[in-house]
Amino acid sequence: MSEFQHYQFLAVDRPLTDEQVAEIRQLTSRAALTRTTFVNSYQWGDFKGSGDQLMEKYYDAHLYFANWGYRKVILRWPADQLPLHIAEQYCTGESADARQHGGHVIITLVSDDEDGEFDDFNDLFDFDDYGDTGREEEWLPSIAEARLDVAAGDMRLLYMAWLVCLNNNDLDDADVEPALPAGLAALPDSLTDLADFLRIDRDLITAASAPFPHVDPEPTRAMYESWVSTLPQADKDATLVRLLHDDDPHAVAALRRRFRLAHPGTPPREAGRTVAQLRAAVPAATAERLAREAQEEAEREEAERQQAHAAQQRRLAAIQDDPEAAWIRIHEMIAYQKGRNYPAAVQLLGDLSALADRDGTSKAFAERCRALRGQHHTKKALQHLLDAAGL
Repeated sequence: MSEFQHYQFLAVDRPLTDEQVAEIRQLTSRAALTRTTFVNSYQWGDFKGSGDQLMEKYYDAHLYFANWGYRKVILRWPADQLPLHIAEQYCTGESADARQHGGHVIITLVSDDEDGEFDDFNDLFDFDDYGDTGREEEWLPSIAEARLDVAAGDMRLLYMAWLVCLNNNDLDDADVEPALPAGLAALPDSLTDLADFLRIDRDLITAASAPFPHVDPEPTRAMYESWVSTLPQADKDATLVRLLHDDDPHAVAALRRRFRLAHPGTPPREAGRTVAQLRAAVPAATAERLAREAQEEAEREEAERQQAHAAQQRRLAAIQDDPEAAWIRIHEMIAYQKGRNYPAAVQLLGDLSALADRDGTSKAFAERCRALRGQHHTKKALQHLLDAAGL
């Protein structure tokens, strides 16, 4: 298998200037480059630039994937939205790093397949040929949405960073989890995609969320109206100026963070469980999930069986008054329409079999069915379909 690498960057908070785009273009002539996106895939060769340096200077989100098993996500926040000391409480292993560069805090999350086997790129991005549909470009925009939640005070992404370390065996059994935010039991799509991309065990997430099986309800419009009415007029004016004149992408996040502080909902659970305790809880979460999936599959199969039975009953009602017409139709489909209508002919023959069972004429049906098979014994495709249908 040939090597494959995919690089993607997003400028979320501010589009790049023409000068910045020109600077990046000097690093690569191949990348699809705009003011807000950088996308490039390599089957031969490599990107000569530094992802860390691009994140420090230009971009807010980065995703990297190599089909030998290495995956990486880098996210950046203004330091006033995510102080470094908060990020460091969750980034405590080799798989999650937090650092500050200038006025930004940058988190790097890594998943490295230690067995060295090649990743199935088709499964990850759900298409047949590398770069065939652009599905690989859908991951980072989704994951990047979680930045806004962190800026608004939602710490679930940071806890997921700690789970990456636990999942990748970076932590000791005696290590204690950081503060656990509510809501892990119902992750938004952005964090679900992050967990999938970084291979975080879904049952580990379930085990971690056990103290908060519920999800706090979303704030209502009335709650926002009541809170906004209490804000000083100067605050409202300053926020509107940030939105209208400064075009500040963080103005709304800052407001949501202030609202969250005023309406905290379920408070975070303070650090308490050890890594060993969380690992010990995973098998029970796995067993519960498998039982639930088995029940859902059984219910789905029963629903399909009932739908198929109801559909057959409708077909039987249509042929019961004149079964001979159905036999004529079967012979016509087999004789004149070749193989494309064999499945419909076999289904109609199955309906006649069910009708014969109901009316007590199964012996006569079996004789006619054997005669039909003998008449068309050279049609191998038809014979296989009849065998599969038990006719």
